[in-house]
Amino acid sequence: MDREKFLKNLKKYWLENEIPNISETNARFLRDLIKIWKVKNMLEIWTANGFSAINFAIELEKNNWKLTTIEFSENSHSIAKKNFLKAEVSETITAIWWNALDEIPKFEDESFDFIFIDGMKRRTVDFLRLSLPKLKKWWFIILDDVIKFKQKMIWLYEFLEEKQIIFNVIPIDSDDWVMMILK
Repeated sequence: MDREKFLKNLKKYWLENEIPNISETNARFLRDLIKIWKVKNMLEIWTANGFSAINFAIELEKNNWKLTTIEFSENSHSIAKKNFLKAEVSETITAIWWNALDEIPKFEDESFDFIFIDGMKRRTVDFLRLSLPKLKKWWFIILDDVIKFKQKMIWLYEFLEEKQIIFNVIPIDSDDWVMMILK
């Protein structure tokens, strides 16, 4: 299976059908972070058609590490699971269908060293608030689209200031800036 070709075809499909996904530049950046930080257990909030999860799984599977991804839409969840099978990464991914706000608290005995938040932008602060206790001692969080959808994330910036959380906004590409929070 040529996974890179599969990802290019998946990208073509989502562009033609206006399915929101991370950019290829963003995907490469996040894959590099997974390698550099030796991420072992990752959480993704919002799966869509699985484009980002497949990118992450390609890096994670090299060391038998894993990804848990949560998708709210039953249709998107179903499509993503099919794409995981086609890309031969389903062994690396635990795909959960439901509301991340309900699912994150269920990870009682599980911790993550990388969390990627790309869910409903107006709920980003809620995802972050629930995710912080689920992080390992050394961790990082990436929030997607923090410039493009800043007006939908008004409570996020207030929360970061209130909790004195240090962050950096990184211009990965012209349309898809990310926020990195490190501990």
